[in-house]
Amino acid sequence: MSQQLAAGGNAPLPTEKVTVKCIHMGPDADLSALLLTASGKVRSDADFVFYGQPASTCGSVTYQDKKKTGDATEQAIIIDLSKVPAAIEKLAITLTIDPETPKTFADLGGAALSVCNAAGASLVEMEPNGNKENAFVIAEIYKRNGAWKVRNFNQGFLNGLAGIATAYGVDVGDSAPAQAAPAPAPAPTPAPVKAAPPPPPPAPPKVNLTKPAPTGKVNLKKGSAIKIEKTATIVATGEWGNKGWKKLDYDLFCHIAYKDGKTEVVNFDNLVSRNGSVRHHGDLKVGGVGTIEKVSVNMTDDIAAVGFSFYSARENGTGSFADAKARVSIDNGAGSTITIEVANMSVDSNRYTLYFGTCINKDEAAVEIVAHEDYSAKHSENQAVLYKDGTHRMDAGPENRTK
Repeated sequence: MSQQLAAGGNAPLPTEKVTVKCIHMGPDADLSALLLTASGKVRSDADFVFYGQPASTCGSVTYQDKKKTGDATEQAIIIDLSKVPAAIEKLAITLTIDPETPKTFADLGGAALSVCNAAGASLVEMEPNGNKENAFVIAEIYKRNGAWKVRNFNQGFLNGLAGIATAYGVDVGDSAPAQAAPAPAPAPTPAPVKAAPPPPPPAPPKVNLTKPAPTGKVNLKKGSAIKIEKTATIVATGEWGNKGWKKLDYDLFCHIAYKDGKTEVVNFDNLVSRNGSVRHHGDLKVGGVGTIEKVSVNMTDDIAAVGFSFYSARENGTGSFADAKARVSIDNGAGSTITIEVANMSVDSNRYTLYFGTCINKDEAAVEIVAHEDYSAKHSENQAVLYKDGTHRMDAGPENRTK
């Protein structure tokens, strides 16, 4: 029978092969492990096991990547205690949220960690008790009098995976690779001198915590964020069904926030942005009625962010976003398709604008997509406004013009 460990509690581990499983809902979070000596530090960066370095060199610890079941995410650390080097006294098990997102452990739903035996049976269970933190050392697996035990450590941090890794002695590098220095001009041939001793070997590279851009199809839930590779053109496709008895005709809007503070909306009334980098492909119709609209975006340097919304004219009726299963898919053409669907099926009626989400121009390599699913006030015909910091405000823009 599994034992529930309170903060500070400990229990013996009766088996050498264990799997530490973590299940949570809400924002993306990452499980990792650090192999620590009696000093409480790693021997080298090789003792840090995470998504970017999924196995220890000794073969005792392996990271098992995430898998989703519905709204829940599961990931695991597989440990063979018989292979842990003698110099290692304990293993710290951590769960972290990217500090670039505004999310903390208060946003994680149902986060739970269990330590299981080789057959998959849970031995002990614990829950992180966090609020404003974005990183936690949830558990320690440690050696006491030659036997292995597990403790509910429950220690929070405020600066994500990098903060925890640095605290335990990992040399964390910048996310961007270092640029090579230009080759020096050739020097004149010097007079013969006594040979100098050979230079010391180069320092090992620092650990890079940058996550690879996701590929494949991802359904992004309200409040979640994800980074994808920034390509030459990103295409947003708005889709919806019809009620059968009523033919709906929605309008896809692209809200643009420029870095100079100015804003613009590209839609059926303004098909091309002022800088030519955002283009609406018009009112596409299938069988005489619109069920799809597309916007192409080139994230030029003058754009801070773009956002996507649906406008539903009054004649579409109330509650139509949920009825028609409205959604927006954002495709970078490099294998990543992020879809934001209507999830709030009980939203009040008489809402005419649905703001799906925002694409933030992070840097030369990445775009961050944040799902919002925000609705206008009742009976409001006013547009949403997107600001250069990536935030938006519903009903703050001009009143929509019907076709």
